[in-house]
Amino acid sequence: MPNRRSKPAPVRNQIAEQQKWFLISGGLAGAVFAFAFLMWSRGMVNPLPNAVSPTSSPVACSAVQTLPSQGATHIKPNDPHPPYNTNPPNSGWHWENPQEWGIYTTAQVQEQLVHNLEHGGIIVQYNALSAGDVERLTNLVKRDAYHMILAPYPGLPADVTVALTAWTHLQTCNGVDETALLKFVNAYRDQGPERVP
Repeated sequence: MPNRRSKPAPVRNQIAEQQKWFLISGGLAGAVFAFAFLMWSRGMVNPLPNAVSPTSSPVACSAVQTLPSQGATHIKPNDPHPPYNTNPPNSGWHWENPQEWGIYTTAQVQEQLVHNLEHGGIIVQYNALSAGDVERLTNLVKRDAYHMILAPYPGLPADVTVALTAWTHLQTCNGVDETALLKFVNAYRDQGPERVP
């Protein structure tokens, strides 16, 4: 019986098989590349996760200023008084009744808020913050709202977006700084001249 050897596959079949796998692999690689490019172009993938946007800058806060008390004289609404030594005020002339503790979406009267400072409160006021930053600030205050007021204040200096006040103390920031806020609250809450629950 003649010895039959298996014939090698024609070279043409091997080349066709290699081309088929090359096309499939190339197509898959192209699809993966196209998907990655699409995600990147839509902002879903950040190729530089630690990069800072050229328009963003880190939040900076001033050192806490401690000033002499301007007293605790009660005045009636619309009574004139000398100017406060800080903006927003951190002591001085104030209405006979304090503001209720809480979170406000409208500006509050400074002469009323000073009375809350006298009772050891912390007043957090802001201006020109994004909706996201207002929400962050609100959530920070909600976490521990005892003797705290949060309110917008359009009278802040132009370079200040957040101001923290306690009796005779003021710290200003150009954004929301959770660490600075918590440190300020822990240092100065319930340190006013009148201890009121």
